[in-house]
Amino acid sequence: MKTKHTFFILIAFCLALVFWFINWLNHPLPQYEGIKRIQNIKSEVDVYTDDYGVPHVFAKNEEDLFFVAGYLAARERLFQLSMVAYLIKGELALNLGDEYLDTDIFIRTWRIHNTAKKMVEQMNVENKKIFDQFCEGINYHIDETMDDLPVEFKILNIKPPKWNPSIVAGYARMMAYEMQGSWEPELLYAAIASHFGVDKLKEFIPNYNKSSPTIAIETFKNLKPAFDKIIKQEFAVRNILGSHNASLGSNNWVLSGSRTYSGLPLLANDPHLAFSQPPRWFEIHLKGGRFDVSGVCIAGIPLPVIGQNAKVAWGFTNSMVDDLDFFVETIDPENSGKYKSGEKWLDINTIEEKINRKSGKDTIINVRKTHHGPIISDIHPLLIDSKKVVSMAWTGLWVTNELDAWVEINLMENWEDFTKGVESFGVPGQNIVYADIQGNIGWRPAVFIPIRKEGFSMMPRPGADPAFDWKGKVPFSEMPFLYNPESGYISTANNKTIDDEAFPYYISGLWADPSRAEQIKTRLDSLKSADVEDMMSIQLDYTSMFAKDITPYILKVEKDESDKHIKRAFKFLKEWDYVESVDSEAALIFNVIIKNLVFNLYGDEIALLGESYLQAFSGINYLITRRLREDLEDGRSTWIDDIRTNNKIEKSNEIVYSSVVDAINEIKGKFGENWSNWKWGDAHSLTHKHLFNKNSFIDWVFNLSVGPYRSGGSNKTPNAGGFSLEAPYKQTDGASMRRVVDFNNLNETRFILPTGQSGLYDSPHYRNQADMYHKGEYRKTYFDEDGEALLVTVPNILKLVLVLPSVPGL
Repeated sequence: MKTKHTFFILIAFCLALVFWFINWLNHPLPQYEGIKRIQNIKSEVDVYTDDYGVPHVFAKNEEDLFFVAGYLAARERLFQLSMVAYLIKGELALNLGDEYLDTDIFIRTWRIHNTAKKMVEQMNVENKKIFDQFCEGINYHIDETMDDLPVEFKILNIKPPKWNPSIVAGYARMMAYEMQGSWEPELLYAAIASHFGVDKLKEFIPNYNKSSPTIAIETFKNLKPAFDKIIKQEFAVRNILGSHNASLGSNNWVLSGSRTYSGLPLLANDPHLAFSQPPRWFEIHLKGGRFDVSGVCIAGIPLPVIGQNAKVAWGFTNSMVDDLDFFVETIDPENSGKYKSGEKWLDINTIEEKINRKSGKDTIINVRKTHHGPIISDIHPLLIDSKKVVSMAWTGLWVTNELDAWVEINLMENWEDFTKGVESFGVPGQNIVYADIQGNIGWRPAVFIPIRKEGFSMMPRPGADPAFDWKGKVPFSEMPFLYNPESGYISTANNKTIDDEAFPYYISGLWADPSRAEQIKTRLDSLKSADVEDMMSIQLDYTSMFAKDITPYILKVEKDESDKHIKRAFKFLKEWDYVESVDSEAALIFNVIIKNLVFNLYGDEIALLGESYLQAFSGINYLITRRLREDLEDGRSTWIDDIRTNNKIEKSNEIVYSSVVDAINEIKGKFGENWSNWKWGDAHSLTHKHLFNKNSFIDWVFNLSVGPYRSGGSNKTPNAGGFSLEAPYKQTDGASMRRVVDFNNLNETRFILPTGQSGLYDSPHYRNQADMYHKGEYRKTYFDEDGEALLVTVPNILKLVLVLPSVPGL
């Protein structure tokens, strides 16, 4: 009897322990209605929260407006904001463990936070107050929730760091780091030139012309350990932000009233980024003081990056500018503290950095700098005393004025205001399309383009030769623009937007494959009386002009097939409309063929450089497919030959056919021999991954990741569905949001996020847009404060009121 009694006590204790543990893990959800008393505001603030968790903030002054904006961002996205702050400051090892030490060293070497501090120092004083108040709002929420943090903090046993404007600026610069795409080709091209020679490299660069790359080939071989480690740490940092092999891009376009049903402009934008959970964007409407703006912030930035006010709307795409160069520096053999520039030996500047670690130990590193920038090869300890080191010049190291430019863009009323704001905005380089209530449309590249010699090769440059030094940036007055063009529309899709012959400066060789831009142009050319539905239809278009161009080369190698599966594959391709829909057999066959073709053509040589280079090769997808077009058309490249076969030089048709065979064998192995099961969406699914996704148990218990969803498209379709060639075919990137602004009704902008507004896993707004997003649906986000639609559709009203100090005796 006593044993039985003890057993029940034990069971009760265990249940109580489990209940306590579950209750401890729970974090209180935000208050969306009623009255909340809060310190640090001057007047009452109303926050209308719609059914999707989007806050509409109405304040009587700007100080309260941005304090509340920070407060709201923190209560929904505190873990996301904290990871950003750890990364920017190079404090991952302190919070997540000593295994992140190399990543901290890498980030400190890039000088992200150091540059951000300088950006804040030179801000307009009035604008800085906005950022100060925003950070105060974040910190207020941190203080009020410190004793009961979201589940991620409890699992990791960490605390959120306090924010200041340098973290905001650092996040903006971190986005510039993520969007620059020069580092992979720079290192890969150097390795190719070193291992195979200059002529082999020329055959690998897309659109290579008579301008020969300048390559100091003898300097690269001893630097390969540094290149290896740079690539490894690049992958590690980018995986914290999303996925290191994501194909970053975007679409935007704007139509004048001459092409719309209403006679007023339409503007559409869908930036393509690596997916994450929660998503990158945080939607908000802010009204108070000078501001009445609606749109999306990067969570952790106080103002809409993409959005609208009562008079103007704007949208971004990545300009794809080549904004980074590596320089091979020659160290003085007699004095390791000097490096050569022309006939002079210049002093290397050294900055000591202390990195605290979770183990309680700390690490002291010395970041060395040349006039080009920091010596990036010092991240490999064996090379610190080397006579050849690699430094890095990057526009992200420039102290620029994007923080002020954001304020100006959000407050702009016309094209002149827009032009003034864009002039200060250059990092990360963006194509910004514009429309206003007067019916004007326009485009300006908001980008700082370095002036340098022979940039086209995208190779590490001879640091000792001053002729290769950057000579400042292209003057804004010489930058092209479009304003009310005769065509009646403007469209950018990371394509080449500036003609080389008309523009004397080198911009980039990083342009996206033209496929998306061509299909968007085709669709826009067909519209004479466009409406919002047309804009959404183009954003959701799965047509691949790349597939239309390349499929004939595949069909050309068809034989009198004895294998029924290969024969059926060719039949699917012949009947295909080049739409990469979820249930398309041809889309699966085509994409698997292309993956095998790319590795059969180029991978045999690249593999000789090492696994990291094969991964880096997989990450330059746009460059690869642009080169693939040329090699299939010409058929003479030495890359076509399979170096693994002896006494034979393969021709293009042989490699294409063997790639078809490889692809069909791969498909049969994964999906079986019944070709009715060969569906693109079954291979190409998308899961929005939480940072804990590698711990499958925690991910499962708390249901942190969202998905999987069957998905269509590729990075060649307007409705982007990028995937890694290295780990095919799961989708890694695509439209990070979709937005359509109608100047005939600015109160009802169409919008959708991939998952939801909140980063709290048990919030109703954590995933409540995911099904809509994957069905190609949109919702309406309202703008008018007094509009009937807002009052009807936004049931949750929260009043934030000032906490008055208590008075003794009352």
